[in-house]
Amino acid sequence: MLGTSDALQVDNNDLSKLRPMGVGDILDGTFSLYRRHFSLFIGIASIYFIANIVEYSLKGLLSKSELNSIIAAIVSMPLILLSMGGIVVAATRIYLGGESTSFAALRQTLPRLWTLIYCRLIWLLAMVGPIILIFLSLGSVRGTGPLALPIMIAVICVPIMIYISVRWVFYIETVMIEDYSGISALRRSSELVQENWWKVCVIVFMIILSSYAVRYILEISLGIVLVVANLAGGADFRSIIEWSILDKVLDTGSYPFYVVMTSSQMVLKALVLPVWIIGVVLLYFDRRVRKEGYDIEITANRPDILV
Repeated sequence: MLGTSDALQVDNNDLSKLRPMGVGDILDGTFSLYRRHFSLFIGIASIYFIANIVEYSLKGLLSKSELNSIIAAIVSMPLILLSMGGIVVAATRIYLGGESTSFAALRQTLPRLWTLIYCRLIWLLAMVGPIILIFLSLGSVRGTGPLALPIMIAVICVPIMIYISVRWVFYIETVMIEDYSGISALRRSSELVQENWWKVCVIVFMIILSSYAVRYILEISLGIVLVVANLAGGADFRSIIEWSILDKVLDTGSYPFYVVMTSSQMVLKALVLPVWIIGVVLLYFDRRVRKEGYDIEITANRPDILV
């Protein structure tokens, strides 16, 4: 757990970071923190890279199974959450003026890993719940037409999923920083978001958009270079864009091209992971400062510090 005692171990100058931030401040702070501690975060994100390899390999081995994607996602989930929790720990310590190593951040995440998995499973259940209900309701209604399901998912499920995702966006932070467990961690996240849902939603969208934009630009640029060099095995610009953004199967007759593109995708996923997690960590502290006066709380416990 990273509690107030950890936050008190900061230098005088670092306390000035604990202040309300705008979207620009959060984005600038995210990329600045990542750039200055690149090796630290990449070391932690390497676990996420391994998780991607495990998930991809299992999908290939279980290609004849209809549940291959679900099984692969469940098996890789602990590694993914271990990496995400480690990034939260490292980003928190660095942001508050402390120090961390990749190994120390991962080791501190391990005791809370089962709590993270439990929260993630609840999150996933909340995501698929509305879709299951729609399937069941359509099963009892005849003559709904082939477009009924996608329309109802788009109109009903997507807004619900977005709403829940934003309300629970801080569940990893509440587990790792405040030591909440299970439902309490999700409830604590909701408390930080309530009354400012739209603002948090916009900022989270900007953080995720900025990180994924980097990944897509690099992926597509690499594909275009190989197409121009006539090394894509018949793949064209459209197939590369659909593969990168829509996650479709890469249509190519060149196995080396497929290996290069798939490998680069897994590497880039690991590279951008710390970006949006660091951004959410900074947003988490921004919410605590605005809603609870977290900066005043720390200063009150350190009367020798003037902010």
